[in-house]
Amino acid sequence: MLLPKGVAKHQNLSTSFTRFDQLLKDLAENRFSGYVKLNFWEYEGVLVLDTGRIIEGYSSEQGVYLTGENAVLRIFPKAREKDGSIEVYALSSEVALALAYALQSLPYGDENALSNYSLAQVFDRLEREAVTGYVDLEFSGNRGQGTVYFMEGIVVESVIMSSTGKIVGGEQVYHKFLQISELVQPTVRVYRVMNPAFIVEDEAFIIPWQHQKYVHFWGEFLQYVNHLMKDRLKKNNFYDNFSELCREVSDHYPFLHPHSGSVHISPRGMEVDSVLHHPAFLQGMAIVLNKMLRQIPPRRFRKLSLEEVARQVQKLARGHDIPENQFKPEKFIAQVFRGIFQ
Repeated sequence: MLLPKGVAKHQNLSTSFTRFDQLLKDLAENRFSGYVKLNFWEYEGVLVLDTGRIIEGYSSEQGVYLTGENAVLRIFPKAREKDGSIEVYALSSEVALALAYALQSLPYGDENALSNYSLAQVFDRLEREAVTGYVDLEFSGNRGQGTVYFMEGIVVESVIMSSTGKIVGGEQVYHKFLQISELVQPTVRVYRVMNPAFIVEDEAFIIPWQHQKYVHFWGEFLQYVNHLMKDRLKKNNFYDNFSELCREVSDHYPFLHPHSGSVHISPRGMEVDSVLHHPAFLQGMAIVLNKMLRQIPPRRFRKLSLEEVARQVQKLARGHDIPENQFKPEKFIAQVFRGIFQ
């Protein structure tokens, strides 16, 4: 698959001298649509953005291929390594979305299913079937190779690379493919995605420069839990105990390690200095808080209403404009208090 040509915004930026997180922050602030390509020896990573938000990722390293959230989580630490290069290409929002879906695509079916079709017939069939995906083409006789991106059966971008490595994109390329195919039948491989979806940043990740309100909410939420415990324990070294429990679970949740992790918690609040997988963060925090609450004798929870706790946490979340798809108070509080009430 050839990536869309796009408009080059940055080329050959060195990872040794470029702060990847600052670059992504700038792209987010400018509501950038397109892709960021990360290159190392035997490594390639691609982040696809639409209006400043990450919607898909791809990572290839020594034969290991990742897409989606796992790819994104691999790309960010890789970008901190030295001697790599970064390229940034702007696309229309539609083409960025088509690229995101293409990275999720699987083979159309039997490779021979379309072997008796002309290229025009292949394109017609994909249009009738409203296919979302892409078509890879390889022409003999040094005529190059190409990729055509489809969204619900409609061609949204075409790219060709000549035998000399020159890349051209645009509507005229699509017509060029049809012209060449009348002389030479290309090798055609079709890939489609059956249930197109894209990453929703608020649900998938905690991104420091995107989610400052959410990070601040967590600082206040932990203060709230601190007060709950203070009312029920004579000695309550909340933050010291919290730090120790984070260290205990850090084999499974390394980002919570009090010294080497990327989450820093203190009475002043919470800070995050790298991109986190949001579901893993919620799971790790629920485990630590559950361990904290188990230090309190169960009888001291008799007058506590989980519904009231959830309401108070919901109030905190609304005060920070936290959307419900990002944090569900009732569900999280139920996990935190699991097994506490007898």
